Amino acid sequence: MIKDNIKILEHVRKVHFIGIGGIGMSGIAEYLVKKGFTVSGSDSMLSDMTERLSGFGVEISEGHKENNFSDDTDLIVYSAAIKDDNPELIKANRLNIIAIKRAKMLGEIVNDSFLIAVSGTHGKTSTTAMIAKVLIDCGLDPIVFVGGTIDFLEGGNSRIGNGEYAVVEADEYDKSFLTLKPDIAIITNIDLDHTDIYKDLKDLKSTFNEFLKGGKENLKVIGFGDDRNVIDVMNSVQNKNCITYGFNKHNNHIIEESYLRKSKIRFEINGSFIELSVPGRHNILNSSASYISAELLGIDKECIIRCLKSFYGVNRRLELKYNKEIKVYDDYAHHPTEIEYSYYAIKEIAKSRVITVFQPHTFTRTRDFYEGFAAALKNNDITILTDLYPAREKEIEGVSSKLIFDKLMFISDNKSYYEPKFDDVIKRLDEVVKENDTIIFQGAGDITGLCSKYINKLNESKN
Repeated sequence: MIKDNIKILEHVRKVHFIGIGGIGMSGIAEYLVKKGFTVSGSDSMLSDMTERLSGFGVEISEGHKENNFSDDTDLIVYSAAIKDDNPELIKANRLNIIAIKRAKMLGEIVNDSFLIAVSGTHGKTSTTAMIAKVLIDCGLDPIVFVGGTIDFLEGGNSRIGNGEYAVVEADEYDKSFLTLKPDIAIITNIDLDHTDIYKDLKDLKSTFNEFLKGGKENLKVIGFGDDRNVIDVMNSVQNKNCITYGFNKHNNHIIEESYLRKSKIRFEINGSFIELSVPGRHNILNSSASYISAELLGIDKECIIRCLKSFYGVNRRLELKYNKEIKVYDDYAHHPTEIEYSYYAIKEIAKSRVITVFQPHTFTRTRDFYEGFAAALKNNDITILTDLYPAREKEIEGVSSKLIFDKLMFISDNKSYYEPKFDDVIKRLDEVVKENDTIIFQGAGDITGLCSKYINKLNESKN
């Protein structure tokens, strides 16, 4: 039976989402509409996600206005990016309609299940997706919420399950994951990010500590043991059920004999040989955490291995979009560490040069990590920087992609270009790209649209 004892929804019929186009919001909206609720939503701009929701009967409004939802709406769910002066939120308060953040709604849905929550600065989405695939294909029928769209979820990012398990991505942004009460918590790594939320690394680690302390009584923690920050957090909670994995010999689960064969990764963990169809050392780590969590649930090892081999990735996580005379990847990476992971994953399998087109995401991240971005990009044969994507933030004077470009010019002898306008990026690519090159369009903003535009141009040139 699908659990229907979600307290906050017991007497709710109509739900309205403010900021419905976000990846986390859209997944919950789709989940609720499929459960039979009347769902509406608004966002500052329409997108593929809002178009998908419209196809399920969700009434979508572009822009934020009072009349976007009716007075008889029972519940408002809003994203972390929504401010107190939002006209829809003001109306909800005036009418005494219950309004809760997305994170609270997610916790209400999944906390009564046996919950596997995947946290960490990097790798959450892929690891969550891998675990979800294992549980689905091995017959455990889980509830799923993941921060990316996936083919095996029919292009969506959520799933209604009839089983006892739920698998969710536990997002540290706005401390959202503190609403979750996991039975198994995974920490893929801890790296300073979201400096608009966290003062410093100590503050971030303290919040991860709080996340673990909020778990259920017999919580099991699976952490990347080669990461000093992860070890610090695991030690601080003094949980006897802490399990580590990694390449170093001090870990409980040691990754061994990792190598590349015919563009596929093969490695050994716990006496099992695992072959992956997705590139990169980071995916060895993601799949190791997935393997260990599935083992804890008692899933047959052969089923786990088979499912991991047939995992072909999450949309926009080093997604191969074009594979002819050149290769073109669309990649969500937007932190220096993620950019390095992506580069080395591609460099292992690239036939020739690697060209990265990077769009920084948010002013604060660019201000605080521009040197790290330059260091992560310096090994590319060619780097093209375009204008940054502000997302939820207001402009910060003096902060732009040029900070990264200037630093990159100082530390790297490889070719770098600063092309703020998308059309000029395509012109530059036309000038520099050669046969067998690999191009990565990278960032968490609207650069995915530029990737699609460039691929369309390549396809048209072949006709």
